[in-house]
Amino acid sequence: MSRTNYIFVDFENVQEADFDRIADRPVKVTVVLGEQHKRLPVDLVKKLLRLAGQIELIETGRAGKNALDLVLAQHIGAVRKGDPHGYFHIVSKDKGFDALIGHLKDNGTLARRHASFSEIPVLMNATERVSLISRQLKTNPENRPKNTKTLRSQIQTMFGRSLSEAETEDTLRGLVREKTVALSSEGKVTYAP
Repeated sequence: MSRTNYIFVDFENVQEADFDRIADRPVKVTVVLGEQHKRLPVDLVKKLLRLAGQIELIETGRAGKNALDLVLAQHIGAVRKGDPHGYFHIVSKDKGFDALIGHLKDNGTLARRHASFSEIPVLMNATERVSLISRQLKTNPENRPKNTKTLRSQIQTMFGRSLSEAETEDTLRGLVREKTVALSSEGKVTYAP
């Protein structure tokens, strides 16, 4: 089952959204604009138009403390109601969203806050995926898979089951290339010390 990743951008907080990363991915982006965003740069508008089928703009039309945050939270709730199996990402440096993320997770929803697009697993390139998985394997030695099949499954799980078989294999080869893992012909995995 392919899972849709919903990315909500707090545009008051993060303007350097790398929209090129979403092309041809199972992703829908909602950019929440604050009261002061009456005009957008032409380069940004061109990117938004090119990816119009994947991006939605929401103008809060309100000013005040946390006005944008509350509008963003309401839209996550509405989308979650329509797709409870989606993966919800908030792109913001505002740690105030962590309470919302915690609430979503407590209710069985996949959710996470990221400071930038490059931190969202489903949007990572092969090098970024290998680096992320390598860090995870090194910091969690008790949860490391012992065979190749389980490692492939863990890679898929980490990326919301959104990677193609080729992307999963490319990531696995990258882990071997980086000497994070060694794979035996019997399917056993060993890890670098």
